[in-house]
This record gives sequence, structure tokens and C-alpha cells, in this order.
Amino acid sequence: MEKKDIRPTWQEIQEKKINMVKERGSRVLKINSPLGSTLFNILRQFDMAYAHFKARLGEMDGISHEEGEELMTEGREIVMAFSDYTSKLSKRIRFRYYTPREISEFMKTGQGADAE
Repeated sequence: MEKKDIRPTWQEIQEKKINMVKERGSRVLKINSPLGSTLFNILRQFDMAYAHFKARLGEMDGISHEEGEELMTEGREIVMAFSDYTSKLSKRIRFRYYTPREISEFMKTGQGADAE
């Protein structure tokens, strides 16, 4: 029996999206720019990869805690840089940027202040 490439219908795709919205932890995002679309595609993949990374952290044949800490630090630096860029861009066009609570709290711990 041959397996055919069966694509879901538009209705099936919409139903899947509606069901995903109901899931805990889901977010709805309207994309307004081509660059935003690209970043969203990267974010989706990053989120899945990061979840798998955290699950394998410290396991045999997984990722050592030392390497894991380096990867987590690099990830935080990228997030902070993107937040800084978004703030800078927003100021330039007089658009209100709300720093995510998690970043504000991280900066208060003193760890974030070391990066500056």
C-alpha cells in the first residue's frame, strides 16, 4: 500500500489552530511584518528545541551541566539583546515598548546588571 502525500484541508488546519489556542501555555500572535514572520518561525523551533534541551540536561549521552549553563547564558544574552533592540527601535518611532516582566525581574537580581 502506497502512502500518499495527503495535505490537511483549510478547515482542518483552522480547527487544529482553534484547538491549540485552548491548550495551557498557548499564545495567539498576529504577525504584522515579514521579519516578524521569520522570527516567529524561529521562535517556534527554538521553543521546542529548548524544551528538549532542558529534558536532556545532565543525562548520560545528553548535555553536561557545564555545557548547558553556557548554552543557557548565551540564550539569555540573545533574549536581552533582542529586548534592547526592540526598545531602541520603539523609542525611535515613539512606540511604547513594555519590557517583559521576566526581563525586569532578571535585571533586578543583579545578574542582568553584570551583562551591561
